[in-house]
Amino acid sequence: MLKVVIPCYDEPDALATIKSLWACNRGDFAVEIVVVINSYNFSAQPIVEQNRLTYSELTAFAAENNSADFYLTVFNYENLPGHQTGAGIPRKIGMDYAADKFFGLNCPNGIIAATDADALFDSNYLQEIYRNFTEKSLKSATIHFHHPTEHLSINDPIRISTESYEEYLHYFRAALQFIAFPYPYYTIGSCFAVTADTYRKVGGMGRQQAGEDFYFLHKVFPLGKTDFIDTTCVYPAARISYRVPFGTGPEIGKMIEKGELHKKSYQAEAFEQIRKFIVLCESFYDKNSDFAEQEINNLPDYFKVFLEKEYFTEKIAEIKRYTTNFQSYRKRFFSYFNALKIIQLLNVMHVSQYKLSEVRIEYPKMLAMFK
Repeated sequence: MLKVVIPCYDEPDALATIKSLWACNRGDFAVEIVVVINSYNFSAQPIVEQNRLTYSELTAFAAENNSADFYLTVFNYENLPGHQTGAGIPRKIGMDYAADKFFGLNCPNGIIAATDADALFDSNYLQEIYRNFTEKSLKSATIHFHHPTEHLSINDPIRISTESYEEYLHYFRAALQFIAFPYPYYTIGSCFAVTADTYRKVGGMGRQQAGEDFYFLHKVFPLGKTDFIDTTCVYPAARISYRVPFGTGPEIGKMIEKGELHKKSYQAEAFEQIRKFIVLCESFYDKNSDFAEQEINNLPDYFKVFLEKEYFTEKIAEIKRYTTNFQSYRKRFFSYFNALKIIQLLNVMHVSQYKLSEVRIEYPKMLAMFK
């Protein structure tokens, strides 16, 4: 069984997303599409009215098109708490509902896919998610994506900025692969899936107003059996949007407002330094604490500034104390030195040593470093 969860806030074209899913090829498994329309206690009345109109459109579509093994369920939550819109709460509501339904059916391996109300899909989207999970016994997966811009003029600011932002997403994933981070996966809310059992094991989706996908997935990945599904594709809309504090929509808006249509990011050389640092940290496993402290003391100042605030030598000693072999040491190390810590370190490095640089300059450097 497969359930697709979609948060929906002020989306006049949400029906297009539902119709795209309805047009997907079907298999011998049941599909439920769960749409969580939402507004907040501060939402303007036109947004509330748009949500109610969307609810009416989707429930009418469901009444006409639902069948026993392929159906749409629609919720409309109004006056949610908060001070800013975001996908965390509605995504959690929908995924909690899906997990509860699966466990009620004694189906912990039921698949919960997450996407957004502005996305379209390849016709094999549902089939490929189901096939990959069942054939590979996956616990989670991320899914190939592309923001369609080909219909726009090559000089259109939205096209230029969107293509640059998408290149940044590919660059950052490649960088994580380069430094040998064990979980080099995309963390995009419209492009992932987990089993109900996995969802519950990590405590479910967070309530963050943005970045809920990042935090959730980086709790999921260490559980193992994760894969990247590249045999189908999700097409999130290329548009300016301020429904969430950060992400593709607001990032495109900021780039256009600043007149910086080419996304800037961390320099490839900084990732090379982090790669060397990780190799060094792995060598600490069978060395004493004096060796670790001496090696850390020999690092550049920007590393030491970060590591001192982290009480890093004490943390390494703690990790070693609770591990009995190198494999468990490495797993515990990356549980601590996770993607968020890597970003925090990169931010420190790009204050004192490096400057942000355009991705179109850094990405080719990164690819060359793989050779």
